[in-house]
Amino acid sequence: MAIRMKEQTRQERFTAYAHMLKERFHSGMLSQLQGLPQWVVWRGELEEGKRKKVPYNPNHRFARASVKIPKSWGTLQEALKALEIGDYSGIGFMITPPLVMIDLDHSFDRATQTIIHPQAEQIMRDVNSYFEASPNTGLHGLVYVGRPITNVHTEAIEIYGYDRFTTITTDHIAGTPTTIELRTAAIEALYKQFAPPAVEETSIQNTGGGVATSRLTELPPEAVNDAVLQQLLRGDTTGYPSPSNADFVLVLKLLHWTGDIVELTRKIFLESGLYREGKTERKTGATTYIDMTIRNALKKRRNPPMKR
Repeated sequence: MAIRMKEQTRQERFTAYAHMLKERFHSGMLSQLQGLPQWVVWRGELEEGKRKKVPYNPNHRFARASVKIPKSWGTLQEALKALEIGDYSGIGFMITPPLVMIDLDHSFDRATQTIIHPQAEQIMRDVNSYFEASPNTGLHGLVYVGRPITNVHTEAIEIYGYDRFTTITTDHIAGTPTTIELRTAAIEALYKQFAPPAVEETSIQNTGGGVATSRLTELPPEAVNDAVLQQLLRGDTTGYPSPSNADFVLVLKLLHWTGDIVELTRKIFLESGLYREGKTERKTGATTYIDMTIRNALKKRRNPPMKR
């Protein structure tokens, strides 16, 4: 009986929390995101010795959501309904362009409702867009950016424009806009201030969980707008029948943008998210898998190379 009462109390608590969120959304909070089917729920879980916020599909109990699988996301109403059950800690939103999330850790005291890091306060003033308190001691900002960006993770700040979800608390920080604003110049200024020295480097999550980098300066500036190229560089093979098919398309793209510079094509591929240890540089007769793929692409491609 005591266990059942405890479970009921927990469910009642989350029902009340979901109710509060509904009221805030009804008042217009984050109206720009409410109609988008990019909502999830999340749970705090221990993974590899660290406490992490793990996203879940709001329509399938305890089925994890993935940043790469839109079918695992849902509507705001579906997320709130799932939250009411009491199995999850909160709701979240999958980040896709042009939305960008700014993460400022250890900068907010929930007990006193005060910003405890002067640098975080300055960033909020400079960005001048929607900010809210994170579930713990951080601050999350949401802005729109008018160009593709790279993800940045430093001790001072994290900036994400893809392959990430953000928790949503609606605990709005007073003094910041209640709407998500277009702040391209402000984000570019943050890159210059906080990003590693090679600002032009694109950080790409590879399939092994590590980070590969590909210098944008090695490709024409227009390449950043090639959605297929950027997807494959990140290691996202969604929509491709096999990893080999994705490899071939990326090689075609790289040959096009490098102007048939084979060594540069090879170098960028090895730094991309499609690199697979034991496969990419595996010996295939007198050559390697990647070199054979490049050779076949040169023979079969239809698009002419980009003139450099």
